[in-house]
Amino acid sequence: MSAYRAKPSNVPWPPIIAAAALLLSILAGRVFALPLPDTAFLRMIGVLFLLAAIAVDIWSITTLRAARTTIMPTRKSTCLVTAGPYGLSRNPIYCGYVLFLIALGLILANAWFVVFAAATAYGIQRFAIEREELHLLAVFGAEYEAYCRRVRRWV
Repeated sequence: MSAYRAKPSNVPWPPIIAAAALLLSILAGRVFALPLPDTAFLRMIGVLFLLAAIAVDIWSITTLRAARTTIMPTRKSTCLVTAGPYGLSRNPIYCGYVLFLIALGLILANAWFVVFAAATAYGIQRFAIEREELHLLAVFGAEYEAYCRRVRRWV
């Protein structure tokens, strides 16, 4: 576990995975349409989800900066942040990524965004969250374990 003490990963997987999902959703929609009902109601829900995703990400980043710890998934955490959105989810920025993709799917009436949002959640869990959890456990020990018992990984 000491290998995770310095930093969780060498690659910033979460934004890479989310960007790939965005591009694949667009490409898949052009090659093989997978439409959602194109209604004003779904577009409105999509806009609300989009605003929520942006707000959650901004709130999460400002909370990390206020705690003077990194927002980069490739750097060592210097502080265990449990306040703000981190009191609701251990990974609110990643929740924002997934919600952003779902929002685009609703706005653009393209179900591929929803499909790739699920794939994004899986990919981020597998390539980032699991490594970050080992890093946080190595750095913060029992304090991180207690936090994990109080707060869910996603929502």
